[in-house]
Amino acid sequence: MRIAFKLIALVLFLGVFLPSQAANVQIEKYSPKKPAKKLRVRLTAYWCGQDPDTSRFKSSTGDTLKSGRTCAVDPRIIPYGSTVIVEGKEFRAIDTGSAVVTKKASGGKLPVVDLFFKTEKQALLALDNMPKHAWVEIK
Repeated sequence: MRIAFKLIALVLFLGVFLPSQAANVQIEKYSPKKPAKKLRVRLTAYWCGQDPDTSRFKSSTGDTLKSGRTCAVDPRIIPYGSTVIVEGKEFRAIDTGSAVVTKKASGGKLPVVDLFFKTEKQALLALDNMPKHAWVEIK
């Protein structure tokens, strides 16, 4: 009798918590992509040797500067670690400077993105192939 009672209780329990029919539902994985932020900025460049830190390829955050791959930004506008896409090329925001924060190159109007290069020649060549003011994508 006890076994039959336990068996009936189990069947009722499973019937309540386990549906007997599956719903016709398709589950899709949702991966929210953070929308890219677009900004109009003033592009400038700096190079190794302009101060003691750049001579050692060290940024203000302590990360290593990489020629043509890193840039200085105002972290209040573009967070450190962000990817800044300039004219289709990706730069990592790991540095800042007083001229960047004060927006000196744009007369205080636009945010400044200062691209790092190993030599002055590389920096000037890169700037010659880019507009002074550009729309950049921040990821």
